[in-house]
This record gives sequence, structure tokens and C-alpha cells, in this order.
Amino acid sequence: MAEIHTPYASLKKLLSLLNGFVAVSMSQSRPLLKCCGVNNYTDFSGSSFEMTTGHTYPRGCCKSIGTVTCDGRNVSTNVIYQKGCFHKLLKIIKTQSFTLSGGSLGAAAIQVRPSLPRAY
Repeated sequence: MAEIHTPYASLKKLLSLLNGFVAVSMSQSRPLLKCCGVNNYTDFSGSSFEMTTGHTYPRGCCKSIGTVTCDGRNVSTNVIYQKGCFHKLLKIIKTQSFTLSGGSLGAAAIQVRPSLPRAY
């Protein structure tokens, strides 16, 4: 069966190649995105992160990092963000790219405007 190439599939493939470190860095964006992992907090299962630390998820997944319940093992919805970062991050990138594109087109339009003859 042919492999389907989508942004999500590519990101998941990259995640497996890097043994969870992509998901760790995405979950560190938590204050802004309020998410954990690429798809969800289970992305860390079997990863180098889990093998090295013995934790099910990084601290960045916790809703409140300084609490005792944020122990890397408690996966309660009260403790960690359950949803992944991929779709939230994609939405931000799309929004920002439209803003940047609009600003760039506006600047280009100003540069291209025809020169008007000067009145002497």
C-alpha cells in the first residue's frame, strides 16, 4: 500500500526519527499553545525521552509546572494538556503567513506605483 504524504504524516515520521525530541520541543511551547506532543501526550511513549527520564511526558505538558502532581507520570486531565500541538501550531503559522504576505504585498505595491510627472 502506498504511503500517504501529509504534513501530519511527515511530522510523525520526523518525530519517530528523532525519538520524541520534536514533540518535547513542541510541548515546551505550552504557555502559548496549551498542548502536549504532536498528536497528544502519548507521543512520548517509547521515545528516547521516556527511556532516558522514565517520565511519560515533559514538564512543558503540565498545566501548572510547580505542582507535586506534575511528576511526569500523572496523565490526568487536571494535570496535563491532553491535546497535541500540531494543529494549533499549524493554525498560528497559517495566520502569521497571511499577515506577512499581506504586508509584503502592500510594501511591494508602494514600490511599484508609477511615477507621476512633476509639475515645474
